[in-house]
Order: sequence, then C-alpha cells, then structure tokens
Amino acid sequence: MNRFAGKAHPQRVAVWSLIAATLLWSAATMANLSATADRREIALGETLRLTLLGDAGEQPSEIDLTPLNRDWEILSRSSATNARFINGRNNVTRTLELELAPLREGTLTIPSLLTGGRRTTPISILVNPEPLIAPGDATVLFETSIDQPSLYVQAELILTITLQQAINLEGSEISTLDIADAVVEPLERQSFQRRVGNRTWLVTELRYAIYPQKSGTLSIPAIAFTAREVQAGRTLLGSRLGRRLRLSSEPLQVTVKGVPAAFPGDVWLPARTLTLTESWSLDPEALSVGDSTTRTLTLVAEGLQGSQLPPLSSVQGALNIPELRFYPDQESIDQSEIARGLQGTRTQSEALVARANGNWTLPEIRVPWWNTQTDQLEYAVLEARDIAVQTAELLDDETASGPSSETALPVGRLPLWFGLIGIAGWLIAIGLAFTLWRLRPAPINADTAKGGLAARRSGGKRQALVEVRRALTQQDASGVRTALQHWAALHHARAFSSLSDIARASSPSLAVILSELDRSIYGGTATEWRQLGLIEALREEAVPDNTREAHDEAMALYPSR
Repeated sequence: MNRFAGKAHPQRVAVWSLIAATLLWSAATMANLSATADRREIALGETLRLTLLGDAGEQPSEIDLTPLNRDWEILSRSSATNARFINGRNNVTRTLELELAPLREGTLTIPSLLTGGRRTTPISILVNPEPLIAPGDATVLFETSIDQPSLYVQAELILTITLQQAINLEGSEISTLDIADAVVEPLERQSFQRRVGNRTWLVTELRYAIYPQKSGTLSIPAIAFTAREVQAGRTLLGSRLGRRLRLSSEPLQVTVKGVPAAFPGDVWLPARTLTLTESWSLDPEALSVGDSTTRTLTLVAEGLQGSQLPPLSSVQGALNIPELRFYPDQESIDQSEIARGLQGTRTQSEALVARANGNWTLPEIRVPWWNTQTDQLEYAVLEARDIAVQTAELLDDETASGPSSETALPVGRLPLWFGLIGIAGWLIAIGLAFTLWRLRPAPINADTAKGGLAARRSGGKRQALVEVRRALTQQDASGVRTALQHWAALHHARAFSSLSDIARASSPSLAVILSELDRSIYGGTATEWRQLGLIEALREEAVPDNTREAHDEAMALYPSR
C-alpha cells in the first residue's frame, strides 16, 4: 500500500521541497565578521575597546586571539548575543568586546583575526608616549584643551574637557559651556583607562565642536567641576562619602580670522575636505523619449555642519533646456560625527524627463571652498555631463542587434551552489504545480472567461477614472495617487508603487503628464491639476498587447471563485 496516497501527497511534496530549498539557501549564505576600535590614537598606558561582530552562525568568542599578544595586553573581555526578526527572518548577531592595552609606543596594528575561514580587517592604532602627570599627591585632574590656537570664522574648533581620576567619585557635575558668538555642538563622550607608574587613572573626555560666528578673539570661559570622594567601606545609607572636590579649568582665548579677500564664492566654506559627487538612476547617455532618470548631487564637507553647506540648486544654476524637463526634489541636510569632529552632508535629487530625442550637455559645476589644512583656495568640480536621448524604436533596434555572446557565462564555470539552488527551485516548482493541479476547480469555457474578464476590466477602469477625476477636483494628493495606482493595475495587469513607476510603463505623452503631476503634488505648486489633460490621456492610453493576452490566458486557466 502506498503510504503517500491520498490528498496528503501534494502537501508533503511542497513541504519537503521548501525544506530542501531552505537548507541549500542557508548553506549558500555568507557570514560576516568585522572588527572595530573605539579609539585610533591613544597614549602608552591607556586602553581601547575592540569589538568583534559576527552573524549567520559566527562565534566571535571562538576566535583565536593569539595574534594580539605581540603588541597588546587583553585586560578584560565580555560577549553578548542579540536576536531580531527582520523581514520575517531571524537575524542573530554575536559580539565580543575586548579591553586592550598597548605594550609599546609607535604605530601598532590590531592584526587580522581568523575564524571559520573568514578574517577581520587589520586596524592601525597610533600609540603616543606616556603622558606626564603633575607632581604631588593629586588624585583628580581637570583641564581643557583646544586643537588649534587660531582659525577662520565659521571653521571648526575642537574643545576637549578632560577629567582624570585615580579615586572613585560620586555626584560629578560640570558647569554649562556658554560661549558668546559661537555655535556649540556636543560630540560623543569617551572613557578609558590610563596607567602611569603604579597608579591607574580613569579618564573621561567631553568633546565639543565650536564654530565662531565673527572674527576677532573668541573667549572660552573657565569650566567648573564638583564631585564627592567615595571612601572605602559602606554605611547603612550607602557609599561612604568623603571630601567635596571643587576644580576649575583655565580660561582659553582663540584668534578668529576673517574671510580671505581671495575667496570668490557667495557662501564661505572653510573645511578640512570637501567633495561633490553625482549618481544617476538611469544612464543619462542611453535614454529614450519618455524616460525619467533621477540625478542625485551630494556635497560632503569634513569640519562643517550640514546647515553650513549651500543649496545645491544654487550651485548648479538654472537648467533651461526645453526638450528636457527638470523636477527638483527637496534637499536633505545631515551631519555625522567622525574621528576629527563633524561631517556635514547636503543631498539633492532631481528628476529629468526626456521629451524629445537629441543630445545636450549639462554644464560643469564648481564649488569654491577654503582648505583649512593647507590654507588655500580650492574647488570641488563636477565635470560636464552629456545627455543622449533616442526614440524608443531606435534604442530597441540597437539593443536587439547587439552581440549577446559577450555576456554568456560558460556552463562549466557555474559554482556548485548555483546548481544546487537550481535543483531546489525545480523541486519547489514541481511540488507547487502538482498541488495546484490537485486543487484546481472544474474548467470553464475559455471564451466565457475572456468575455467576463473584459467586462470586469472595462467596468473597473471606468470606476478608476471616476475616482481619478474626483480626486483631481478635490485637489486630494493621496487620493490621486491611490486612484492612479488602481487604474494602472487594471490597465497593465500588475501593481505599481508610485507615479514615477506608472510613468515608466506609459506612453511618452502620458509619462510627461504624470511627471508634471508628481512634481506639482510634491512641490506644492499652484498648478491646476485638472488642466494637465490627465483624464484624456488615460482614456487614449492603449492597452499593451502582451498585457491583454497574458491577463486573458491567466483568467481562463484560473478563474475567480
């Protein structure tokens, strides 16, 4: 007797096919292993924290740490496991944290560490000579320092407040930092240990990025620190508190220079580095009429806030090319902390719609900035960009006539896992096909199915046009998008996530109208939506033959119940 007979057979085939595919996918998944250090420059006697991060089954706690012993002493270690569900999958990461102390001065390397056939990237650490501590019996030291005695107006100055303690403290407080005529941005707090002689010091650093707003002398006032010493032993009320400490740093003065007369730009940009880059969603030299591509400009400056960077629309100037339509998006401003301070970023995306065939050139973009490292004028340059638009028929002919042998992959060079995944895919397909065959309903007449489909699609599209017209009349942005996505799903027999997706699948005339509508909705312009001719263009849009045939065949095979 066949034990797999009956209705259970197709389900079991599908289940075993899915299990086989899952096992093969897991085997093909590559695990990641990384190493990061919280400090890249330390002094002899200080410590840093090394974090090893692994996923997909990696065990950082099993890594061979022997290579570290050449230049480093491992003072402590701790491990943790974190599990999260991301997109329906269980994502497990494991970390190992090591506290390391250097064994000598100079540029030391945290070597590549190996486990499971994967290696971490080596990390270079600069180890300076051991610092000198003031003589005497001081157990708490408090001071401030700056990274440069003079700078240009609106350039970045790094202020570091350092607390060194050889005893335990409680209730530590630092007075508020208030600097006139300057913008102050707090940076990440750092804590580490420093060993001098036979005494271990706990060092805490508070760092601030300061941007003077006018030339002259910038005064940084004295910073006050108060705390209570914690003595050995405990009382019924908790820790035994000893003397109260009151310390103060020395006031500092910084010379702030004005904008150099040689600087030609309208926006003063004093930075350590500044770059201007671009990216395109579609190749601008291989467009066809009706195509829409997005150009993204990114301006990144080390040593400036994001708000100090100029609008990119003003940098590139007005682009007046009648055959090309430009729809700028809102610019985004961001900043992040790096090892030397802050890094500002400004990004602008602009959609370009090709309305006619031809060739054009977008002009070169030059952004003047002042290099604070070399004290000289420099330019961030984006070369001129060629735009080439062909008719859709010409582009298709060239694509069809192009050689296809260049992209062929020799069968003999396919990796083993690729073949296994292919086999698993065939197993899944066979199992699902058999299940659908067993569960299929009784067949119906194909002509009847096609007639019913045509009637349903025609009625649905008419209702979708009514929804579009209503949303346009009410100036309802969300309603317009929803109604157009409904119409496009019926028209093309597939789903769309945005107006730009619908435009790419539409005729050139409808694509231009959809792009204009999307720009008007997003930019909040005063364009009258009903004047764009959208309803007329939707009515005239032809149904793609392949879409109609595919939909009819699908409905004949799998009628709705």
